[in-house]
Amino acid sequence: MFFRRKSAGLAAQAAEPGPDHAVPARKQKLGWFEKRDRRRRRRKVFEEVLGWILVPAFIYLIYLGVKSIGGIPKELIDFGNELIGLAFKASH
Repeated sequence: MFFRRKSAGLAAQAAEPGPDHAVPARKQKLGWFEKRDRRRRRRKVFEEVLGWILVPAFIYLIYLGVKSIGGIPKELIDFGNELIGLAFKASH
């Protein structure tokens, strides 16, 4: 950029094959719909990856919590059975 060669004569330029002056294909500007679609796609992929990481982590943490207190308390099991019974009773 700072140091340029002096241009050779016309005969030397004609002998050398010149660079192709083809205009590079310019990317078209995206419209608002395409931008929104790309953002939506990125967000869905991010949520999927996050889900695949966080759900097993939560399940493992719940497992560790249950193991640390020595199992599920009997009262909690009874309460869960009551809730399930009420849910089935209400649906009929």
